[in-house]
Amino acid sequence: MNQGGATHGRGARGAAELDRVVDRVADGLAEGLVRCRDGRVVWASRRLADLTGEGDPRALEGRPFRELFEAPEEGASADALERALRSRQGPARRVLVVECGPAGEAGELYAITDVTHLRRVEQELLRASRELHRANREIAALRERLRRESAEREQILTVVSHELRTPVTVIAGYNRLLLSERVGALSEEQRRFLHESTKSCQRLSAFIGNLLEAARDVSADGALEVCETSLRPTIEGVAAFLAPLLEEHRLTIALDLDPADTRARFDPLRVEQVLTNLLGNAIKYTRPGGTITISTRPEREEERAMVSVAVEDDGPGVAPADRERIFEPYVRAGEASRAGGLGLGLAICQRIVLAHGGTIRVEDRPGGGSRFVFTLPAATGVAPGRP
Repeated sequence: MNQGGATHGRGARGAAELDRVVDRVADGLAEGLVRCRDGRVVWASRRLADLTGEGDPRALEGRPFRELFEAPEEGASADALERALRSRQGPARRVLVVECGPAGEAGELYAITDVTHLRRVEQELLRASRELHRANREIAALRERLRRESAEREQILTVVSHELRTPVTVIAGYNRLLLSERVGALSEEQRRFLHESTKSCQRLSAFIGNLLEAARDVSADGALEVCETSLRPTIEGVAAFLAPLLEEHRLTIALDLDPADTRARFDPLRVEQVLTNLLGNAIKYTRPGGTITISTRPEREEERAMVSVAVEDDGPGVAPADRERIFEPYVRAGEASRAGGLGLGLAICQRIVLAHGGTIRVEDRPGGGSRFVFTLPAATGVAPGRP
């Protein structure tokens, strides 16, 4: 008996010592620890007491271990790794119960880890994954729809533009023939009518050209024929070409070109198209008797040497809220919405400039009006311009 009592005393002292060691270790763990003997709690860590809402670990001692948990769900094993830990301060928590080593004299030691937040996150991630999958399907369907609509629109634009161009060309040809008076003399009134008809043909031809341009991809069809040269001849050529229109609107054009005549890398025909569109807009909105200015200067964009070209008018200007939108196809803002056209000119300008590697923007002109600025890469060997 004495020998047995001594053995029992040594076992109790060993268990108490184990409790003290485990208690110190448990303070630094996120898991709750519990030691059981014969299915009852003989020791619990402070973390487990917090998880159960008891606060004091001693309140758990002597309680059946299984009663710490809710009954397993129907069909689930009573020894399942994941259980629902009861709490006095709220709903049960989902926990993982792991036995730490084989049972001994000191009893079984279990680690109990709270996975409530983890399961909530997993559910949220699963829900987000489903939403993302659904959104991806919708985006894919939308892209396909946009692709079809874009292809159909381009086909329609091409067909309509082609069908319009032929009769316009015929009408313009007959106008020129009649104005030459090779088929008979004209009165002043007849000549005036034919001049007006010719101008309408020119406007319609430019309109058709914009439609065709909107139906093609400048950067994808290899249409750029880039060379390194001065911008001056191209700018002066466009100004001379539009001189009759400027005269009709009683406008003056002023050229303020870089004295150093910085050379740029560009396709002259494409940049001529950009300038024609920008000048055409400026002519629409500049008041009679006003001045349109074209200027060039060296510029720097992210340490790249560029040449900027600015077209300034003294018209109504562009509202700040519209300065990004006006470069989108079919967008007409402010005064432009009452000036006719489809809103393709600036979109075409932007596409051509971007294909060159430049940028285009609109600013306020000092004293009122708009200042459209586009940039082109400077010729090889040109140092970056001033910021």
